[in-house]
Amino acid sequence: MNRFGMTSIGRKLTLIICLIIAAGFGVIVYFYAQQQQHNTLLQNERAIHQVLDSVSRGLESVMITGSADVAELYAAKLKGVKDVDDFRILRINGLEAFKDNETNLWINTFRKAADFELRDKEEKIQVLATDDPNLKKAILTQQYVYYYQKDHERDHLTFLLPIKNAKKCNRCHGKEFPVLGVLKFTSSLDGVHAAVRQTWTQAGLVLFISLMAVLLVTSLVLKRYIIRPIENVSTAMKQVATGNLSQTVPVLGRDELATMATMFNRMTEELRASYDGFNSEHNKLETIIMGTEEGIVVTDGSGRIVLVNPAAVSLLDKSAERITEEGLLHLLDDPPRMNHFLERPVDTMGQVDVFLYNERFLALYATTIHGPDGAVRGHAAVLRDMTKEKRLEQKLRDLSNTDPLTGLSNRRALDESLLTEFTLSKAQGRPLSILMFDVDHFKKFNDTYGHDQGDRVLQAFAVTLRTCVREILDIVCRYGGEEFMVIARETSQTGGQILAERIRQGVEAMRVDGLAVTVSIGVAGVHETGAVSPGNLIELADAALYRAKEAGRNRVELATVAAS
Repeated sequence: MNRFGMTSIGRKLTLIICLIIAAGFGVIVYFYAQQQQHNTLLQNERAIHQVLDSVSRGLESVMITGSADVAELYAAKLKGVKDVDDFRILRINGLEAFKDNETNLWINTFRKAADFELRDKEEKIQVLATDDPNLKKAILTQQYVYYYQKDHERDHLTFLLPIKNAKKCNRCHGKEFPVLGVLKFTSSLDGVHAAVRQTWTQAGLVLFISLMAVLLVTSLVLKRYIIRPIENVSTAMKQVATGNLSQTVPVLGRDELATMATMFNRMTEELRASYDGFNSEHNKLETIIMGTEEGIVVTDGSGRIVLVNPAAVSLLDKSAERITEEGLLHLLDDPPRMNHFLERPVDTMGQVDVFLYNERFLALYATTIHGPDGAVRGHAAVLRDMTKEKRLEQKLRDLSNTDPLTGLSNRRALDESLLTEFTLSKAQGRPLSILMFDVDHFKKFNDTYGHDQGDRVLQAFAVTLRTCVREILDIVCRYGGEEFMVIARETSQTGGQILAERIRQGVEAMRVDGLAVTVSIGVAGVHETGAVSPGNLIELADAALYRAKEAGRNRVELATVAAS
């Protein structure tokens, strides 16, 4: 073997080609031997069938003369013939004939005469079961049936030939049964198997001689025209394998090996160009990863962190060494949540989760990287600082739910809160009341002192309202214009009345630029009124407010039971 192992390649190539040729020869020889075996078995079946036809005609001639004992002797003699394991004449019920008096009794009864003498000694020999499928098939079809079977490690071929009830048999057996009996002939297949083995032996010998000749010729041809040229090419390939991409392979001749050399030279040229391009792209990618504002952390298949960019260090306020040591699950100091994030179903991957970490909102995109075979190749996590966006989002949310003049919750927030509290009150039986306010004679403030003064009145009223309500239980909202509402949780209608009176008194005591202000209030409890919806509850409170204004203002009125 030379230093490049080409002798091993030559042997392998020779062996493969010889195996392919051997497989082809083997298939041909196999099918030939199989066909010969099939033909041998078929010829054996035909020969036995012809013998049985002759035996059947001979028995028919004997039986017509009424010489049943001769037929019995004839059957016994056949058993001594070579390769004949068994020969019997059976009735249609599977019993061996000529062993008892059943047939003689039947014929004597049918003919009403004692034409046949009865046997002194009878035997009942059940050769085949009455319901034997092969026996039934032979009788039903009136055609011969044959089948193969193995007994004591020997193969046998059995023929069942029906004995038809011919016209000349009617004088003794009548016409009742179309088949009078069955000839059972069992032959050993030892002779057939010997012939088959001889066929296989001859085929194997031919195959061996052919293979040896092909092996010799193939080895010489491969060595001369393929192996040696490949050895020459492999020398140059060895140099390329060591990293010398400038190496070229000499192109000799115009055959396929010359084409391979040409393609190899082209491949090394393209590989060299790709390698240079790869280095360039690698430098660009490294610049992007290390310079991006998003934090990037990557692991290998074992879970070991192999990449941490500067942005991740800055966002997490951890050193790269600490991040690598703690591992990906501890990236945001919440291993269970991170583990759940990585192990969620494939169809949910790509979703972004937001963590509050060190007073920063960090958006995390994490995914598990799988190879084509489904094996885990690694994990990747991308972090982005969402603090500014979250603060702006919260500010916009607050603005969308806050009345700009009074700083109270606006009508939108009121509708959402009231729907939630009304649903809980109905479902859990908790008390709930609402208080609806209207600043008395508010139009006079605007008409007399101007809208700026009216705004100051509303702002002062909002401040007083906040000081009178309960911080945890009550939700204060501006309903619209000079109307306000308090959602009093865990409060019955009576409790709402007490709260409303305290607010009324607080407003009555305040002064806005020296001006006195009063308020009218309507109170409605969910369970006391039987309100069926948040809107219905507001209507009932508004009706109570209307009655307070009609009754002279600066007073509290309770809602009545809702109309059914």
